[in-house]
Amino acid sequence: MIYVLLWWLIMQVLGWLALPTAMRLFRWLPDRGYAFSKAFGLLISSYLLWIGASTGLLRNDTGGILFALLALAGLSAWCYFRQPLGELQHYLRSKKGLIITVEILFALAFVAWAVLRAYASFKIESAGGEKFMEIAFLNAILRSEHFPPQDPWLSGFAISYYYFGYVMMALVTRFSGAPAGIAFDLYDSLLFALTLIGAFGVVYNLVKLSLHKEEQAGSARVVQRESQPLAAGLLGALFVAFLGNLAGLWEALHSWGKLPASFWTWLDIPSLAQAPINGTLYPTHWMWWWRGSRVIQDVNLAGAPIGASPIDEFPYFSFMLGDNHPHVLALPFVLLAIGVALNLLARQLSAAPAQPGEQAGAAKWWNPVGFALDNDWGLFIGAALVIGALGFLNTWDLPIYLALAVLAYAVGRASHLGRLDKDTLLRAGLLLLALGVACFILYFFFYIGFSSQAGGVLPYVWPPTRMPQFLTMFGAFAFVLACFLPAFLAKQKEAGSRLWKQALAWWGRILLICLAFFLFAWLVIALGSAALNENQLVNSALAALLSGMTLKDGFFASLAARLTDPWMLLFTSGLMALALANALHLVWHKAAEPAALASDQEPALPSEHSRWPLTSELFVFLLAFTGLALVLVVEFVYLRDSFAVRMNTIFKFYYQAWVMMGLASAYGVWWLLNHLSGRLGRGLFLIGTGLVLAASLLYPLMATWSRADAFQSVPNLDGSSGIARGHPDDWAAIEWLNANLSGAPVILESPSTGALGEGAYTYRGRISAFTGLPTVLGWSNHEGQWRGSYTEQNLREPDIITIYTTGDPQLMLDLLRKWQVEYLIVGAAETSYIQDLCADGSRGCNLNMALRKFDLMLEPVFTQGQTTIYVVP
Repeated sequence: MIYVLLWWLIMQVLGWLALPTAMRLFRWLPDRGYAFSKAFGLLISSYLLWIGASTGLLRNDTGGILFALLALAGLSAWCYFRQPLGELQHYLRSKKGLIITVEILFALAFVAWAVLRAYASFKIESAGGEKFMEIAFLNAILRSEHFPPQDPWLSGFAISYYYFGYVMMALVTRFSGAPAGIAFDLYDSLLFALTLIGAFGVVYNLVKLSLHKEEQAGSARVVQRESQPLAAGLLGALFVAFLGNLAGLWEALHSWGKLPASFWTWLDIPSLAQAPINGTLYPTHWMWWWRGSRVIQDVNLAGAPIGASPIDEFPYFSFMLGDNHPHVLALPFVLLAIGVALNLLARQLSAAPAQPGEQAGAAKWWNPVGFALDNDWGLFIGAALVIGALGFLNTWDLPIYLALAVLAYAVGRASHLGRLDKDTLLRAGLLLLALGVACFILYFFFYIGFSSQAGGVLPYVWPPTRMPQFLTMFGAFAFVLACFLPAFLAKQKEAGSRLWKQALAWWGRILLICLAFFLFAWLVIALGSAALNENQLVNSALAALLSGMTLKDGFFASLAARLTDPWMLLFTSGLMALALANALHLVWHKAAEPAALASDQEPALPSEHSRWPLTSELFVFLLAFTGLALVLVVEFVYLRDSFAVRMNTIFKFYYQAWVMMGLASAYGVWWLLNHLSGRLGRGLFLIGTGLVLAASLLYPLMATWSRADAFQSVPNLDGSSGIARGHPDDWAAIEWLNANLSGAPVILESPSTGALGEGAYTYRGRISAFTGLPTVLGWSNHEGQWRGSYTEQNLREPDIITIYTTGDPQLMLDLLRKWQVEYLIVGAAETSYIQDLCADGSRGCNLNMALRKFDLMLEPVFTQGQTTIYVVP
């Protein structure tokens, strides 16, 4: 537990060091960025270490970390002395309730999740999920003196993947002195805690802004109390990080066995109908909870299920699984970026409204920061640093949140002016360009060495996502938004029926856009097939797309599938139309008069906060619209990768849609409870919300119990401890290498390769994973995904096979020197590798001859049991 306390202390230091800087960046938010300060401090300190180690100005060691922390402290000191005298002290006194709530939430979440990780039924040694890859990156970064870090599974190359999250993990690991196995589990706990307080912070600020607006408007019914935004913030944390999808409900009912088989066939969640039935509401078969991340079944035009079902993880599943993968590593910083977007919107609405024809700001268009942000370079660089980090953390997220921030700016400015004019569009466009360029420049050293498997955008013309599966994924949010969006619109009584007509009109426009996408997709397919019909690769891809049908039959089959199952499209587009109609109504028709902020009402807020009309509702509608759009867009296009289906696109887009809809829904619950008139309406909403929340909480409660094996095992927070128990000889070799080798000498161990029908998720690559030493080749399939090519693997695989299977000692030595190998590993995994390669007799090798040459030509420097380490002369 000493490391749990130490990590908590480190995050406290980072949070308090970053607080003055956060207060300056987030000065238009009621909490001044306090809920984001820990994530913000970790980001800035990690960035300073990374940029220093990338340029050679710093070393990636404890000294480099201390320098980064001193630089962060210096930046915050500068921000502190630019504040009015006593402002920070006044803020701390006036925000005691917020500070105590955030700190208790963070501490409880961090400790509780560390306990769960200690009881987790399997850990890194299982090679399940992505854990070998992730701890390999952590150890490789810890071994790298400068950046980019070495690739532990492709010697001689740098990591070609978004690795910033592992730099952050390595920073806390090194600074705390924790072993990598313990740090791996603790970082999952830290991410969970940071996500909770980040979601809390977004919803807290939304409600606080809304309460202030209503108080300024003279609302007698809603009294501003700190308890309301605090409670709503906790609900936001629950919705984003703790809630599950409805898979837990279906698993319980299927395990009970009382529903007919036809129901499960109709629901069609992959493999659920074949799951065991035990007559109780608690499923007991192994890893039943995994199915919660695979609730969508894609089928081709012939109606046959495709092999690679879409991934639909949600935050709680990811944290419970324990894979520290980029989509999880980025999650606290996604919420930080959402906070930046909300801050931009609040800023645009904080000044007195411009008069007709007035153009705020004297800067010209060729100075985008001056033109759009009145030369607030601190805000611009801070926003670029936060949003740009997402490209380095999980590249898929960067365009989403860059667009969200610029949309928030544009909506805020349009509402500020009471109109959407060309000047606003120009400013928003220039801000988009400037932020995009700044995000690239700030993280330039990452992009120059980054390659990807992404291969463009492809049309999705197979049958759409079925409504039952969509509701299984987003049921709780769908219910709340389906209540909140029309209820808010109905409250705008001064607009009468006109607003409903506008919503219907927008619904029609969105459906027409979807139809245009569909027809354009088939036009592209038709033109492409006509122009490239001599290309066998294109022809085979087209045949798979059409499921053996002609182009004409495929088009009509696709059209029929969309027309006979339109419910998900109609539902999501309808909610999008309501969100859009509500937002536009606020922009055009609800401009508020500026009101001076009384110092005794909100003393912690700076005096420049003179006006906050509509900030909360506008931003909530923006979140809802964007989240729904992410869900809808994958029904028509997806990003091409090595899987050639929309599996990863749904994964990445649904994950962000969950965050946005979760935040919007938490605010929606608060708004409905405060604005629904009549006991009947409130009662029905409370009952409905209670039911969907209870159904959504089944998954985390049951899955946690299963994942922790009913908390019956001996707790152990060291994620690598199982390899020491299950493979003591290998673990002894790992410890010897870590104790005796500095730097990054190249090793060779048996790879996970296509030669044996393997690609990843095996025990191979374990030595490089737990030492960070680069091996000639590790998980070859992952290298192909990271680099978009199998070229380098094809060069290495034959030589590795020869090294291990040949009976010629000199040939072995020549190949080891060719790949600059300094240490050769021969353990049980390598013996099995040789046996498998020699089994069919085609290579003319045998195990005894292959093993004998190692002792003839190489000197062993470590031997225990079945594992030997040889030094290469």
